[in-house]
Amino acid sequence: MAAHSILIRHGHVLTMDDRLGDLPAGDVLVSGGKIVRVAERIDDPADEVIDADGMFVLPGLVDTHIHLWQTVLRGLAADLWKGEYFTHVLPYRDRFRPEDMYAGGYVGGLELLSNGTTTALDFCHAISSPDHVDAALDGLRASGLRGVFGYSVKETPPGVFRSQDERFRDLERVLAGLDGRLSLMVALSDLETVDIETCVRETSFARDLGLRMTIHSNFEHQVTAMDQAGLLGPDLLPVHGNLMNDNELDLLAGHGTPISFTPSVEVYGAPCTVLGRALRRDIPITWGCDIPTMVNGDLFAQLRLIVHVQGFLDAQRERLNGRTPSRDQGLPLLTPRKALYGATLGGATALGLGDRTGSLTPGKEADIVLLRSGPFGTSLCDPAAHIVFQSGTQDVDTVLVAGEVRKRAGELLRVDSAQVSQLVTASRAHVMAKPLG
Repeated sequence: MAAHSILIRHGHVLTMDDRLGDLPAGDVLVSGGKIVRVAERIDDPADEVIDADGMFVLPGLVDTHIHLWQTVLRGLAADLWKGEYFTHVLPYRDRFRPEDMYAGGYVGGLELLSNGTTTALDFCHAISSPDHVDAALDGLRASGLRGVFGYSVKETPPGVFRSQDERFRDLERVLAGLDGRLSLMVALSDLETVDIETCVRETSFARDLGLRMTIHSNFEHQVTAMDQAGLLGPDLLPVHGNLMNDNELDLLAGHGTPISFTPSVEVYGAPCTVLGRALRRDIPITWGCDIPTMVNGDLFAQLRLIVHVQGFLDAQRERLNGRTPSRDQGLPLLTPRKALYGATLGGATALGLGDRTGSLTPGKEADIVLLRSGPFGTSLCDPAAHIVFQSGTQDVDTVLVAGEVRKRAGELLRVDSAQVSQLVTASRAHVMAKPLG
């Protein structure tokens, strides 16, 4: 059987590939799930033609840090101060059954897809048994998302695992059975909860398997300790990092270590200066929505928020240095295009998927979003700025993952909305049946 082909015609194409650039009026040809050609005009026949007139055509967004199991607890953390999350939200994970993990992965994956995110690192730190793992993966698989499952080897919640070695063996079992759109990373234990020897052990385990790693970075001198133990590298993705000092950022830059920054969470009770200091060192920055208990899976909103916040911090720094109304060369540190890069090819690269997705480069898998420019006209600025400042999830018209259309004309395909609601309702009823003791 011949491969199914799709021709996306006459859109404003942002390839996020420096060699190809933008095409104000361009076509994208997809065949067999991969991007075949990108050009101003393509006349090749195709099984399906998608009219992208009046739309931006861009790579699907990449979320590098989200906890999808929390999807069924949406909004639970909305009124909490930063530290209260650990006492008012995390304890509920002990109550999760495998079917609750499925609901989180499936419904959370659908939400991301509907909002224009085609790849996400699901940092799963609610693993109580192999059945919980399998259910979470089944949910991701069923959603159609390109999922990177961050298997947490942390020894909480304990569940049925009697040792960390048992978690290691289960992770190896999962790795042996993965294929298709799903891949695996190791979510390391939070270093404030274990000693550095445990972190060394976990890192060695991951690297022996050739797996990339991610870790929450929430306390002072963590990067220093990891550097002294020889743990830094481009295969490690620290998250947050608000308490990193300048020397630690220099260490990350020297090792090519990226950062995942989750804007809505970082601005609550944190200095939020690390981003500007990291940008000045050319540390690769990627983005995540983090906790569905606080915000929904909307990377467009995160990009707009952080570009504005960083612009405020840049301006504040300029005022303190007496340079108002002029500005220092290189400002703003975070342009809309740089932010969008971190949500596409930059994010894919940090997850080890830069050769498969993140840009509209021929040969890569066809993870593509068509974004309506809106009824009121496009902007006079860089189209990336229009996307960050003028667009939102309401403009996501069409979503493809590996060449398969998952959303068309603003509607998810092959999704039973009643079933989605029932999954969330049933899971929430179980998990929230009684107050935390």
